[in-house]
Amino acid sequence: MQFIVLDLEWNQPTSYHSAVYRRIGDSLLFEVIQIGAVKLNDRFDILDAISIPVRPTHYLTIHPRVRRMTRLGQEELCDAPEFLEAMDRFTDWCGEDYVFLTWGCDDVSVLQQNVDFFQFQRPLPKMYDIQRLYAQVQGLKANQQKGLKSAMEQLEIQEDEDRSFHNAMHDAYYTALVLKKLPDPSAVLAFEEQPRKFCHNPKRSRVRINQTVPSVAAALASPAIQTPECPTCKKPTLLQTEVIPQAVGKYTALSKCPQHGLMLVKIIFALLPDGQKGLHMSVLPATHQSKAYVHTKELQYQYRRKRGDFDHVDVEDIGASFGSNMPFEDA
Repeated sequence: MQFIVLDLEWNQPTSYHSAVYRRIGDSLLFEVIQIGAVKLNDRFDILDAISIPVRPTHYLTIHPRVRRMTRLGQEELCDAPEFLEAMDRFTDWCGEDYVFLTWGCDDVSVLQQNVDFFQFQRPLPKMYDIQRLYAQVQGLKANQQKGLKSAMEQLEIQEDEDRSFHNAMHDAYYTALVLKKLPDPSAVLAFEEQPRKFCHNPKRSRVRINQTVPSVAAALASPAIQTPECPTCKKPTLLQTEVIPQAVGKYTALSKCPQHGLMLVKIIFALLPDGQKGLHMSVLPATHQSKAYVHTKELQYQYRRKRGDFDHVDVEDIGASFGSNMPFEDA
C-alpha cells in the first residue's frame, strides 16, 4: 500500500448573492482549482510528486483572497483541465493500492463535495488525518489543533524558499515532512477522516459557547471573545468593534472572518445557582440590520463612556439570568 499525501486549493463565490451561487448554492461551495500530492512508500519516504491545475467551470472569477494566497488566476487556469479530467489523471497517478492522507478535514470535505457535484465515478480510497495524529503526539486538546506551518516550526522543519505555502503540491510536501518526523507515522491509520457537509445558510451557521468562567473581566480578555471562532470554517476571527456593554452582564460586537465576512457576537454573563459565573456566547453571520444595530450601540457606548457613565461600573456585578437566554440553557 502507498500513502498519498493530498492537498487542494479551491475557489469560492466572490459574493453569496451572485447569480452562480444562487443557482448552485451549497452543493458546490468551494470549487477545486489545484490538486497537489506526494507519494510515499511504507517507510514514508517521498517517491514522487504531482501538481494538477484545475480550470473552474462555475466560479469563474477567482476570489481576490484566493488569488493572493495561491497566485492562481484566470490566466494561469484557462488552459488547465476541468475537474473530471484532472481527477482521472490524478487517480491514474495514484496507482492501485493507496490511501489519502491530509492535514485536517477541509481537503477531504472539499474533495468529496466536488466529486459528488461533478459526478466523478471512480471510487475514492480511505482518508486519514495527519493533523489529528500530530495533535495526539503533542498532547493537544481537540480545540487546540495547529496549522501546518506551526507544526513545521515545532518540529524544526525549515521552509524551502522554492516551495511557497498555499501551493497544493508544496503543502503536500511539507505535510509529508511533518508526518515523517512523528514517532510512529503509521499511527495515522487510527485517524480515519469522514467528509463533512458545507453550509453557508446563516440560520445553521452559528457557534454557541456555554461555560463557567473565573471572572467576567478574564472572560472578556480571553481568546474565545477577542478572537471568536467563525461558525463556518471554525477559524479565529478578528473583532471589528469594541465589546460593547448593553445591559448588566450583556455585551455585543462585530467580528470578521477573512473568508466568511462579518459575524455578530452576542455575550451574556449570569450567576448560576451554585454561585459560579456562567458565559453564554453565540456567533453567527451578521445581517444588514445587526450590523447597523451594533454600530449604533458602539456610538452610544463611546458617548456614554466619555460622559463618565462607566467610571464606577463593576463588570463583575451581574444578574441571575436574562429570561430565556440564561447560560447553559439547551438551545
